[in-house]
Amino acid sequence: MTRLPNWERALSDYLASMREVEYRYGRDDCGLFAAGAVLAMTGDDPAAAFRGQYDSATGAAKALRRIGAGDLESTLDSMFERKQPSFAHRGDLIWNGEAVGVCAGAYALFIAAEGEGGGLVRVPRADWQGAWAV
Repeated sequence: MTRLPNWERALSDYLASMREVEYRYGRDDCGLFAAGAVLAMTGDDPAAAFRGQYDSATGAAKALRRIGAGDLESTLDSMFERKQPSFAHRGDLIWNGEAVGVCAGAYALFIAAEGEGGGLVRVPRADWQGAWAV
């Protein structure tokens, strides 16, 4: 995927629009949040096949097995080039061991997990376990 010429502004606008969003499977979960960032930066939606296919944790797991590569991390591996977290740049996707977020520099933004209230959560680089180039 190639980033659009205005990708930084598009990413900034997208992240601002997600600032207060509450976690909802199939609409505003970590995978769709990260895919929305990729869509903003590139114009390509890596989650197009997943949208509208689930509305629960169980449904998400089934969709990842049916449409993806078995689980979220493996599905991301099949779509993006893996890189060391220390080499991640703004807009790259970040794995914290449980969820996917978006690199914002020294920290990554993740959508707050279900039951943790709404909005985005900052996760420091020291807590990153993986990354993918966008």
